[in-house]
Amino acid sequence: MIQARGLFGMNARADAGNSLDPRSGSTWVWWIPAAVVSGWWLRDLSHYWNSNVEYRFGWIVLMLAAYLVWERWPTRPTRVEPVSSGQGLLPAVAALPLLLVAELYKNAIARVPWTSLAVSIACALFLTAWMWLRYGRATWRHFLFPMMFFFVAVPMPDIVISPTIQGLRSLVTVFNIEALKLLGIPAQQQGNLIRLPGCVVGVDEGCSGIRSLQSSVMAALFIGDLTLRRPGWKVVFLLAGVGLAVVGNFFRSLYLSITAHYHGAEALKQVHDSAGWSVLLFTAAGVAGLAWWATRMEQHFLQQTRPSAASRS
Repeated sequence: MIQARGLFGMNARADAGNSLDPRSGSTWVWWIPAAVVSGWWLRDLSHYWNSNVEYRFGWIVLMLAAYLVWERWPTRPTRVEPVSSGQGLLPAVAALPLLLVAELYKNAIARVPWTSLAVSIACALFLTAWMWLRYGRATWRHFLFPMMFFFVAVPMPDIVISPTIQGLRSLVTVFNIEALKLLGIPAQQQGNLIRLPGCVVGVDEGCSGIRSLQSSVMAALFIGDLTLRRPGWKVVFLLAGVGLAVVGNFFRSLYLSITAHYHGAEALKQVHDSAGWSVLLFTAAGVAGLAWWATRMEQHFLQQTRPSAASRS
């Protein structure tokens, strides 16, 4: 018998061969701490998801993360091997000051992105401690990706997000200027503005591609985890999804600039939203096509390596 002192003062006794069956006797009691921490985490993030249009996709991330947990559940480790109380409580000890500082700052001064990031890290550490003490490290590793995937919907501080937006703006603007010149349209760059002969087009946050970048990262991580097996191919798939977002927003900005050149700046109001939806559809179709290609390529390489391995043996 393995005995470990559980989180929040509870004891866990698990036979080394026990299954993670949620219908077993006192298992539901152990889920109370996890439910409380998860509810706290969700309550904090829902403020941004409901009030900030940039993070409305958080509710989609929540459903996708829940699906990843459900999809992994049948293949979870069947042996319960909790760690010792000293090791298991280390993540909780590290999480406590993060949570206290973030909650004090949020309630006394203001709710800012870094407080939600700190709460998210603290809740992830609490869940890590809970899983180590109840099920062990093998089970924690099995469900680690869905927990980390949830951070896609966590607000990032301005020190992280602002350079990303500015970098995307500059990249899209530079490529746009060069493409317009190749098409015979005189264009000059002034910061994030494109000066055309008859008007000026600005590359705002929406045109920079930050929203499609968020969507691409979310889709690439989710689809890559479900369809690909090797970590290397998952990384390649993620980078390709990011590249699709950048390419899509380049064409969107180029289309808007051409429209403004031939029809005037007033015409942008009629095509701006439709251009945004077109980029979203382009990115979605591109990610789906990349998933099909990456899956085929991975299977091809696996079939090639198996005969060579068999011949060496």
